[in-house]
Amino acid sequence: MTGKILAKAVPLLVVILLYACGQGDSPEEQVRQYVAAVEAAAEARSLGDLKGLIAEEYLDDQGRTRRDIVAIAARYLLANKNIHILTRMSELTFPAPERARLTVFAALTGQNVSDLDALLNMQADLYRFDLELHRADGKWRLDKGDWQPASGADFF
Repeated sequence: MTGKILAKAVPLLVVILLYACGQGDSPEEQVRQYVAAVEAAAEARSLGDLKGLIAEEYLDDQGRTRRDIVAIAARYLLANKNIHILTRMSELTFPAPERARLTVFAALTGQNVSDLDALLNMQADLYRFDLELHRADGKWRLDKGDWQPASGADFF
């Protein structure tokens, strides 16, 4: 049992360490590390780590707050025993030095998905996430987000 816990914890710890140590990297690399940290936290089923990546003042166009987003994530984690995610980031812009806008396409599945070829042969929930981040105290946090279903074509 300890081996299973360790196997789930190691990837998350690596990403957290990379995220924490990489603050000297370019803003683009920092945002990529942020996306990797979200992915790792979801795959590790760590609601606390996901919550920590969302700004306390989160508010989106549908009126959802940080609390609402954390509740949505909690329901997803409860409904899915195994979570594996493949992401593709696009449209990254920096409207201000401490702000980023990006689109992330994510394939969420219960099986390990290593690349786009593997994705073609499995069932996955495909989403497009339009995100707005801000950096404070050297850390990026999610301010606002929107998501919608995506198609397989979005990944290629």
